[in-house]
Amino acid sequence: MPVQSTNPDYDVHIAEWEMMDDALEGECAVKRNERNLPKPSGMVEAEKIDAAANKYLYENYTNRAQYEHWVRDSLRSMMGLVSRLIPEIELPAGLKGLEDNATSDGFGLKQLFFRMVRQAISHGRVPLVVNIDESGEPYFSTYATRNAINWDTADQGGRQDLVLSVFREFRKKGGDRYTHDCDAVFREFFMLDRVCYTAVRNEAGELIDDERALGTTGTDNRLVKGLPYLPVIYCGSTDNSPEVDEVPLLTMARAALKSYQLSADYFTSLHQTSHPQPWVSGLDEAVELSVTGPSAAWDLGPNGECGYLEFQGAGIEAVRKAMDDQKNAALEAGAKVMDVAGTESGEARKTRQNDQHATLHSIVITVAEAVEQGLRYAAEWKGYDPKQVKFKVNPEFVTPVVDAQVLAELLKGVMAGTISADTYWQYLTTGKLPERPYDEEADLISDERESAGINLDKDDAIDKPGAGGQPTAGADDPTLGNAGAA
Repeated sequence: MPVQSTNPDYDVHIAEWEMMDDALEGECAVKRNERNLPKPSGMVEAEKIDAAANKYLYENYTNRAQYEHWVRDSLRSMMGLVSRLIPEIELPAGLKGLEDNATSDGFGLKQLFFRMVRQAISHGRVPLVVNIDESGEPYFSTYATRNAINWDTADQGGRQDLVLSVFREFRKKGGDRYTHDCDAVFREFFMLDRVCYTAVRNEAGELIDDERALGTTGTDNRLVKGLPYLPVIYCGSTDNSPEVDEVPLLTMARAALKSYQLSADYFTSLHQTSHPQPWVSGLDEAVELSVTGPSAAWDLGPNGECGYLEFQGAGIEAVRKAMDDQKNAALEAGAKVMDVAGTESGEARKTRQNDQHATLHSIVITVAEAVEQGLRYAAEWKGYDPKQVKFKVNPEFVTPVVDAQVLAELLKGVMAGTISADTYWQYLTTGKLPERPYDEEADLISDERESAGINLDKDDAIDKPGAGGQPTAGADDPTLGNAGAA
C-alpha cells in the first residue's frame, strides 16, 4: 500500500473534521463548498438547459444565505475560560528551557497547552510528537487533525502500543522565496526490532530523509539506546488513546450548517416576496416593452393585458421557526453563554454552564496529561528521571468570590502567627482555603516566621548601622528603659 494510505477511522471521521474546519474559518469557507448548500432541483434543471447563462441563479441563492458564527464564538468563549488557568510545571534542570521554548516554532509549554486545548475542543483530536532538534534539544510538534492520516497498534511486550504513525506535512518549493507553493510529504514513525525509526517520503513513496533510529546517542553520534516506543501521543477530548474521540462542538456545527441552509430559502423567499414579477399577454407584435418601473407607462394596445405574479410566501414563517429551533439546539450544545431573551431561567442557565464546564474540565485534564506524558518522553530521551516531570492544571473556571469578613479574619491569624501567609494568599486569589493537614500548615508558619526573622536582622543591620556594624541604641530601644532615654 502507498505511504498516503489512511486508517479506516480516519476515512469515517474526515468529513466531520472538514466540517469543523469550515465552521471555524467562517462564512467564506462554508460558501466555498457547494456540499454545504445543495442546489434546489429547479436550479439543477435550469443549468442543464444552459449552465453558463443560468449560473447566476445558484450564485444569488448562495449570496443571500447567512452563516452564523456560533462555533467560532463558542470556541473563543471557552478559550477565554481556559486562558485563566495557570499550569503547575516541574522539570529537571536540563529541561527547564522547555518552559519558554517547547514548540517547533519557539513557544513555551503554556502556549502549547492552550493550542492543544483549542484543537481538542474543535476537533476532538490533537496529534502530539516529541522530537529532538539538531542540537540535541527536545521539542514538541502538533499536527492538524486531518494531517494525521494513518496509525496502527500491535502487541509490544504484552501491551497494545503504537507501531506506526504517519503525518502529512507540506514543504515549500525551492527556487523562489516569494512563492507559497508547497509539496506534500509524509513523515512516518514505525517500530523495527523494538526500536523506533523515522523517515520522510514523497507522494511516490521515495525517501526524502533517510530512515534513522530515534534514541539516546553517544559522543560519536552512534545510537546508544533506541527508543522502545513511538514518541507520539494522540490527545483526545476524553482520553489519550489512538482511537478517535468525539468532537465536542460537532452538534453546534451541524446546527449552524442547517441554519445556513434554511437561511438560503428564507432570504430568497423574502426577496421574491418584495419583488413581484410583472406579466403581459395579448400584445401585438409591433409593441415592445423594454422599460419597467414607477416612471414607465406601457401601451398594451387594444387586446393587451398585464398584471403581477406575487410570491405569497406561505412557508416563510415555518422556515423562520426552523431557524430558531436550530439556534436553540446550538445554544444547548455549545459553551458560549448567549442572551436568550428571558426564555431560560437562572437555574437552567446555571445547570447548562456547569455541564459545559464539566466538558471543559475533562478536556483540560486530558490535555494536561498528554503534555505531561510528552515531557516524560523528553526526559527519558535526554537521560533524566521521568518521575521528576510534572505538568498539572487545576480546571477551575468559576471566578473566585472572596468573603471580606473571612479575609479579614485570615489576616488577623497571619498577624498573630496562627495562619500562614500562603493560606491567606491562596484564599485571596482563588476564593478557596487550601486543603492540607494541620502539620503542614504549622510547618509553613514556622518557615515563614524563621524567614521573617532573618530578614528583620538583615534590615536592622543595614538601616541602623552603629559602631562595629551593630544597631545603634537609642531612646526607642525597649531594652534600655529610662536609662537609655537618659
